[in-house]
Amino acid sequence: MKKRYIFFRGLIATLDLYTDEFVRIYMQQGAECLVLDACHMEDEMVRLKAFLLEKVTAVISMNNIGMHLEFEQEQNIWDQFQIPFYNIMMDHPFHYKKALDHAPEQMILLCMDENHVQYAERFFPNIRQVKFFPHAGIELADFTPKVPIAERKIDVLYAGGLARYAAEGLVPDLGKIKEFDAFELVHRALERLIQEPELTTEYVIEQCLKDINFKYNNIELGGIISELRFLDSFAVSFYREQAVRTLAESGITVTIFGAGWDRCEWEHENIVYGGELPPVQILALMNQSKIVLNTMTWFKRGAHDRIFNGMLAGAAVVSDTSQYMQEHFTSGSQLQLFSLKNLNEMSRRVRYLLENTDEAQCMADCGYQSALEHHMWKNRLEELMAPVMKQ
Repeated sequence: MKKRYIFFRGLIATLDLYTDEFVRIYMQQGAECLVLDACHMEDEMVRLKAFLLEKVTAVISMNNIGMHLEFEQEQNIWDQFQIPFYNIMMDHPFHYKKALDHAPEQMILLCMDENHVQYAERFFPNIRQVKFFPHAGIELADFTPKVPIAERKIDVLYAGGLARYAAEGLVPDLGKIKEFDAFELVHRALERLIQEPELTTEYVIEQCLKDINFKYNNIELGGIISELRFLDSFAVSFYREQAVRTLAESGITVTIFGAGWDRCEWEHENIVYGGELPPVQILALMNQSKIVLNTMTWFKRGAHDRIFNGMLAGAAVVSDTSQYMQEHFTSGSQLQLFSLKNLNEMSRRVRYLLENTDEAQCMADCGYQSALEHHMWKNRLEELMAPVMKQ
């Protein structure tokens, strides 16, 4: 039987890039794909209703887009038609507490970090299925040979915004929290995250509550963590700034893209800021970069697509480490891993790669082959849908 899938696009450029890749992969396999404009869902309901006249294999969405749709009041479409709704959670689940608390029965939550799986299983018991679904990469289909490392124009590329400026809008009125001194707890939690970056935000918040002998149940704790989730973005942004600044101050030119960098309190002559660019243009720039630098979005048992996109662009990738990365890669072979606690060592390794382009090329070649064989979105989707394909 022909496989039929539903997708959503139009809200976030990065998610659209993934969606377009998913659709391309499935259509190459002969599947029928309906792509709905998430910005105009009222107009799209007619197309959706017509598509549902035949059996639908699955909905594949990201960050809850299209999860709560109804033809009739209080009857979720995916539950009504018994269609699996694969919800790929690109961010930590604690960012979407309200939506996930009211998830349809047909939703399968796919988390990019194994810690997120454990978090969802603990704090969202209403969700029947939670699975680990690691990040993957996209290779630009320009069919031109990869430019050798030594001939690339950009020394170090960092593509990622400083989320702390956007996260300032997530900070609740801490003075309204009467159960404990929220100002003191936030200060202690952020300080510990900076000092011990291997820890997760949820773990640190819970430990800080235990330190003051605050009693809670899972429902209460999940609410507190969600309220204080801005700490995650603050910690991520702190280390993004520190990584880039460390390289710049050691004399290495870093080209950066993403929101927020223009609001930094510091400047450096070795920083080249290119503003915000569409994701496809970032992929093209990775193909012109000797080194692609990555810092995780506080994923301690996961990865980031910057890693695999950089590998597939033929660049030498340098990234902070995680349990997932240590299990799947050998530092110095397919990429270079570093600890957030030792950014000076990261800087020395970056300089070494820039000065020894033959070794950088060898690492980049190994990284490219590894990503091509094991870490493209087609690999993830094949594994995800394997049970469905047997039906």
